[in-house]
Amino acid sequence: MSSHRGREPRLLRLALGLGLSVLGIGACSNEDGLTVTPEAQVSCAGEEPSEEMKKAGPTMLPGRVCGACHRAGGQALNSPWQVSGTVYRSKTSACNATETRPPMIVEILYGQNDPKGAYRYGEVQPNGRMRPNSVGNFYSSNKFVAPLVARVCESSGADCSGATNVQTMTMKVGLDPNSNTFVRVDCNLCHYSGGQAGGRIYLN
Repeated sequence: MSSHRGREPRLLRLALGLGLSVLGIGACSNEDGLTVTPEAQVSCAGEEPSEEMKKAGPTMLPGRVCGACHRAGGQALNSPWQVSGTVYRSKTSACNATETRPPMIVEILYGQNDPKGAYRYGEVQPNGRMRPNSVGNFYSSNKFVAPLVARVCESSGADCSGATNVQTMTMKVGLDPNSNTFVRVDCNLCHYSGGQAGGRIYLN
């Protein structure tokens, strides 16, 4: 009579390996299981993140394309951001720049008037305020009304009212022209020197 016991550990190891590969962890080289993909790195060409920047958390990978991982099917699929980005002190700041940032607020605004009069262009959307952290990162899992525009201001208060140092975007984003529905807004995908926006999101 043959026994299957000798095969059980090997089958278990195989099952675990397959499970980790599906989760995107199998080939990872650091303790957080993070692989910095080319898609995430496109906004920071030539700048390798430090090991500290690779640690999972609010200050990870400033300037990189957050949605490369924070999306359905991505490495961080349990934290899918709908809006995310990084604020710097200069339009030409390096991704890895060490900068002292003032208190800032990012506000997500309606990009058009509601035909039914429920909201107007330029008003802040519900849950539409985020305070960038020490490396300038901001993100939200809320799905906003598209199209949207955003602004960033220097403020230690609750909002941008009365702020004098303000940057407001002019392009409307977040609307899929084919389905007319909201799509994820990865600010860092456009806001870098070679991107569509031609530079970082910044407050100087």
